Amino acid sequence: MTSLVTYKNGAGPTVGVLADGQVHATDHDDMLALIAAGPEAWSALQAADLGPAVADAQLLAPLPKPGKLLFCGVNYAGHLEENPTAVLPETPFFFSKLPSAVVGPEADIVLPSAENQVDYEVELAIVVGRRARRLTRENALDHVFGYTVVNDVSARDVQFKDMQITLGKNPDTFSPMGPAIVLAGALDAQALGIRTRVNGEERQSDVTSNMIFDIPRILEIVTATITLEPGDIVTTGTPAGVGCFRDPPLWLQPGDRVEVEVDGIGTLANPVVAGW
Repeated sequence: MTSLVTYKNGAGPTVGVLADGQVHATDHDDMLALIAAGPEAWSALQAADLGPAVADAQLLAPLPKPGKLLFCGVNYAGHLEENPTAVLPETPFFFSKLPSAVVGPEADIVLPSAENQVDYEVELAIVVGRRARRLTRENALDHVFGYTVVNDVSARDVQFKDMQITLGKNPDTFSPMGPAIVLAGALDAQALGIRTRVNGEERQSDVTSNMIFDIPRILEIVTATITLEPGDIVTTGTPAGVGCFRDPPLWLQPGDRVEVEVDGIGTLANPVVAGW
């Protein structure tokens, strides 16, 4: 029992277990509360028998209202090489995304206007499980609850105009998350395939072992100055293949379908629609 989801099926959101393509009920109704309850609650959930399968379960973001969301910038060698202005960073670079931008599987990515140049970015995301301050490489992974997938949707025309990163990264719906959180002990997060498809065409493909900074180093750098709390999200960067560095650039359009995928966690799919 290692893959957890948040779902609804007429009633309010609740926590379920995803097994063999089916959602099974649990006694927990809030993922953030479950994470904050600590390792004993996590172990008890893993040891429990599967609850009944839930009919017509609609998956939501596994953390519909996470705490902090800190996204890692250039962290794959291929993405560094494709970016004409990037230089090899001495330490990881981070920016914030807002909880208001989070949506779940199959939720619309809404393009703010016809003029916006909107891009995709698949990322493996760390879900923090325990309060974390001044972590070291040796103890960093002890503070991880699990991992999920995010799509760092970005309005590049806004992001690159006077470095308006916050405005370019945070329009509503620009942080799809899901489909599940896989508990940390269930997979080797440094050896996972990661990819993006748009309308079935593969745009990004890499493996997490090609990160410039690994997960312990990312957490070590963040927690040197920022205290992480249970339910916070820290991402690990995106590989090469983003739309803005293609020739010509490939921007998301109404009617597109974007799938971001990390092996062992699943595929997060979202349609793109016009917001005007």
